[in-house]
Amino acid sequence: MADPRLKGQEVSVRIINNGTVVTEIDSVANLNEATMLEIKEAGYLGETTNRFDEVLNGFGGDLEINITRANWIALELAVIARARRETPDVKFNVVVTDFLPNGETVIKTYLDVAWGEMPKSVPGRGDYVKPKLAFKCSERAVAVNALP
Repeated sequence: MADPRLKGQEVSVRIINNGTVVTEIDSVANLNEATMLEIKEAGYLGETTNRFDEVLNGFGGDLEINITRANWIALELAVIARARRETPDVKFNVVVTDFLPNGETVIKTYLDVAWGEMPKSVPGRGDYVKPKLAFKCSERAVAVNALP
């Protein structure tokens, strides 16, 4: 039998606004995370192959949510207020917790995220309304709680 693997039901996503969990975001339909690495390449005279290096350009992701309450718009309004510099001190963190089947946990905190476009999709009469939230940041903290 194969080892159990991490599934979406074992992933928790929270958005933190100045230390307070934004509880309105409770129906995350999907999540994409990215470590944004760039490969640098240079070729030099007298060498038969190129040299390679990488540069870390930060972290990012996007999540699509289903709306369960009207209060989710508070997040969008808070992001707009910060973008307009009405509340420039507001900080948002995105926290993703992976509860691994063997009992270990991995907690990734995307620190002081910047938000991108926030489109909302209404695909059809019988479908769920789906806002999509894109984010990027310079720093990510990772905590691994391994089994003894």
